Amino acid sequence: MSIFEASFPMYEYPETKDANDKFWEVLGDKLNRQGINSPEGLTRSKETMELWANRNLLISQTCGYPYRLFLSNKVQLVGTPDMKIDKIPSGYYYSSIVVRKDKDSLARNGEILAFNDKYSQSGWVAPNLYAKARDIEFAGYFETGGHWHSAQAVADGKATVTAIDVFTWKLIERFASFSKELRIIDTTVPTPGLPLITAQKHLVDELYHAMSETINEIDNEVLDVLPFKGLVQLTKRDYLEVEGLDENFTD
Repeated sequence: MSIFEASFPMYEYPETKDANDKFWEVLGDKLNRQGINSPEGLTRSKETMELWANRNLLISQTCGYPYRLFLSNKVQLVGTPDMKIDKIPSGYYYSSIVVRKDKDSLARNGEILAFNDKYSQSGWVAPNLYAKARDIEFAGYFETGGHWHSAQAVADGKATVTAIDVFTWKLIERFASFSKELRIIDTTVPTPGLPLITAQKHLVDELYHAMSETINEIDNEVLDVLPFKGLVQLTKRDYLEVEGLDENFTD
């Protein structure tokens, strides 16, 4: 039995669960053949913060914001998945500003932001910086616990706007019928994407190469619903230099 744990929690939905499992089956097998005793399956029973801070973490994907806040001195960067998004640097991503389909702009006052949680770059930091740059002051916030729920909240009229990372929005458009009630009116400033991390400093190179090989070899139907289209090496500095929010935003 392996002492290590692995997870890919950032794009874990019923529609992607099987693909995540198949991806791990190939990646875990590669690592085992290199003498790295990998877990049989992905860990799904722990809170993400607990898992990311675990000294037995073999590999996981985190968000850039908690990496900046809590993790940069506790874990090692393995690499950053490249979503192959047009017109932005490899390994970067952005959020889509999503509203109901009958809306075409945001008011300076009165908007209610649905957001997944306050430790999300794409769902919390990005839209608040977007609003600040345009002198928009949100009238309220509606915390949902996930991007999918945030989009649903706007469709249901519980909020007026949300920010959904570009890849999750593609999944919502594909799988959620309520997406027909929504539209994108803008996008946020691109930032470094969601990094892969490990607590095993001595295994960074092995993990990077095994991950790259898995992306290149696995069936396209698996990658179709996962954000792993390539792998690049961004630096710790790339993440730490991203513009942040005032402290009161995460109180």
